[in-house]
Amino acid sequence: MKLSTWAKKQGISYKTAWRLWKTGKLPLPAEQLATGTIIVKEPEASYEAGPSSVVLYARVSSSDQKQDLDRQLLRLVEYATSQGFQVKRVIKEVGSGLNGKRTRLLSILRDSNIRT
Repeated sequence: MKLSTWAKKQGISYKTAWRLWKTGKLPLPAEQLATGTIIVKEPEASYEAGPSSVVLYARVSSSDQKQDLDRQLLRLVEYATSQGFQVKRVIKEVGSGLNGKRTRLLSILRDSNIRT
């Protein structure tokens, strides 16, 4: 499929997808045709084929916003279940977005059993 189509399916902008491809960080193999079009090769068995489960992550930047964190999670759970997803895990985190120390988010991204 075209990179632009793949980006829409992933919920990211084309420019972000292009940057991922250009830096070699695109999670799927891709090739550029002679015309310049970038084709993303999806795996044979798509993860959308069967019942899907999700890990939900919510973060606020200060402990004053803990009530907002609970509201975020409630909305995420409602949305996921309305879309037919099974909520596998819910992760909350309180921490500043400035320093990048999001230990729980990084643990999700490092988990080989979880796909993004």
